[in-house]
Amino acid sequence: MLAFSGYLTVKRNVSRKEYELVIPNFEVKAIFQDTIIEWFEGDIKVYKSLLVNTTNCLINNEIAKFEAGFKQIIGNTFSYYDTAKNHEYVYQAYILGLLAIIGDDYIIKSNRESGHGRYDIMLVPHDKSKNGVVIEIKQTEKQKQKESDTEFATRINQAIGNARSQIDQNKYCNELLENKMEPENIVKVAIVFAGKEPYLLPVEL
Repeated sequence: MLAFSGYLTVKRNVSRKEYELVIPNFEVKAIFQDTIIEWFEGDIKVYKSLLVNTTNCLINNEIAKFEAGFKQIIGNTFSYYDTAKNHEYVYQAYILGLLAIIGDDYIIKSNRESGHGRYDIMLVPHDKSKNGVVIEIKQTEKQKQKESDTEFATRINQAIGNARSQIDQNKYCNELLENKMEPENIVKVAIVFAGKEPYLLPVEL
C-alpha cells in the first residue's frame, strides 16, 4: 500500500518476490518521523524527550543508560503477543522504528552485507566525527519455570557474548571502516530479547 501510494519506492529487485524499498524524499521522511512521534506521544504515552535521550545514549556509547531507557520504552509499548512467534525480525523492525528519530543525522541500514555476513542494524553518521553503530539482535526464551536465576543469567550472558562475537568474527564493522570511520568511533551493541525484556549488558550472577 505504501509503495503503490508513493510513500515508498522500489530501489532494487532482490529476488522474484522481494524488493528493497526506500523513502523517496525528505518531505515523506519527515511525515514518517512526525507520525512515529505523534503515535508514541499520543496513543502510547512515550514522550519525544525519552526517545531522543535514549537514542543519544546509544550513539554516545552510554550503553547502561541506553539499556535503562530502552527497557522503559519497551515496557510502555511492546506487547508480549507482538513477539509470540519468536521472530527476530519483529524486534529488528521495532528498533528501526525507534531509530527513525535520528534519520537526519544517520544513514540507517538493516540486513546488509558487510564483512562475512549480514548485520542486523547499522547506523552510519553523516558527520564522521560522530560514532557509528553496529547492532546484533538475538532472541531467547523467557526464564523457564524451573530455571534458577543463575541459570537464566548464564543463558542471557552467553547469548550476549555470542552476539558480540558474531559482530567481530563476521567483520560487520568493515562497512563503517570503508566509510572512513575510525575504529575507536565504532560502537558494537548486542541486544538479547527474552520475551519482551531486552538485555544489553551481562546479568550479574
